Amino acid sequence: MKNVVIFSYASFNWRRYSRPWVCRMTERGGYDFNANVGTYTGAERGEAGDLVVFEPEEGVVYGFGRKDYRGNNTQVSHAIWDGEKFVPCDKLGRIKK
Repeated sequence: MKNVVIFSYASFNWRRYSRPWVCRMTERGGYDFNANVGTYTGAERGEAGDLVVFEPEEGVVYGFGRKDYRGNNTQVSHAIWDGEKFVPCDKLGRIKK
């Protein structure tokens, strides 16, 4: 599959929150930003949009979120691609129940 939405964001205050990001996770739970795996479709200044993974790979854990510059509401989430959809998990790929 190509261009799969991992998360959708409503419009937000761009002065407070960063542009949403997505990356692959390493086997040890680290964030790997070396490869460009996706994009955010909203404009730079807080426009609503989708966080898209270009070509998700089965069994790969993806980390995604956005920074709160005030520091008290930063979002970091993880999901694993099961071949059809993203399933919420922890940073090591263990499915959340």
